[in-house]
Amino acid sequence: MQFKANYFLSMLAILILALLISLGNWQLDRAQEKQAILDLQSARMNLDSIDISTLQLTDNDLRYLPVKASGWLDTSHQILIDNQVKDGRVGYFVLTPMKLNGSEAVLINRGWVAAGADRGVLPNVALTAVGASIKGKLDHFPSVGIRLEGADVLSEGWPSVTQLIDLDNVEERLGYRIMPYQILLNPIEPNGYNRHWVPMRMGPEKHHGYAFQWFALATAWVIIYFVLTIKLGRK
Repeated sequence: MQFKANYFLSMLAILILALLISLGNWQLDRAQEKQAILDLQSARMNLDSIDISTLQLTDNDLRYLPVKASGWLDTSHQILIDNQVKDGRVGYFVLTPMKLNGSEAVLINRGWVAAGADRGVLPNVALTAVGASIKGKLDHFPSVGIRLEGADVLSEGWPSVTQLIDLDNVEERLGYRIMPYQILLNPIEPNGYNRHWVPMRMGPEKHHGYAFQWFALATAWVIIYFVLTIKLGRK
C-alpha cells in the first residue's frame, strides 16, 4: 500500500474536515444552550409568584420567573406578532399592554390565535376589562433566525401587526415605556387564548442528532481522503 498525498487535495481535505468538525461542535453548543433553558424553566416552574414591581427588569437572569402584576390594560392598543406557527397552522401572539404606573407598562402575551383564510382580516382580540391582576412568567420576546429589514415595523391601525418586537418602535408608537420582558399569561388566567407555552421549537436531542451527522460526515471524509491518496499512490 502506497500513499501519495496531493498538496491541493490535502489542503482541501483539511479545510473541509475542519468545517465539518466545527459544525458538529456548534450543534453540541446549541444542545447545551437548549438544555440550560430547559433546566432553568424546570427550576423556576414551582416558585411562588413575585410582584413585578419589586424586580429590576434590566436584569438578564429573569427568564421564566413566575410573576404577578396589577394595572390597567390598554385594550385599545394591542399588538399581534405575525407568523407564529402552532400545530401546522399560522397565527398570531396577542400582546396587550398593561400600564403599571403613569409612565411604564409591560406587554402581556395572552396566547396564540389562528389567522383566518383572509390575512387582510385580523382576528377579533377585543377586551372589555380595564383593571386587572394577572399571573404569568417572564420571557423574552419571540425571535427569528434571520431578521429581515422592516420585520420590526408596526402596521397602521390597531391592533397593530409586526413580525418582531422592537422596544424602541413599540414605545414610540404607544407613547410610554415598555419593560424588556413579556409576561406569558398563565393558562388558568381569564381573557387568554391558546397558551401551551413551550420554551423552544427544537429540543437538545435534535441538535445531538445533527452533531452526530456532522461528525459522521467528517469521519467519512477522512476515509475518502485516504482512499483517494492510496489510489494516487498505486497509479
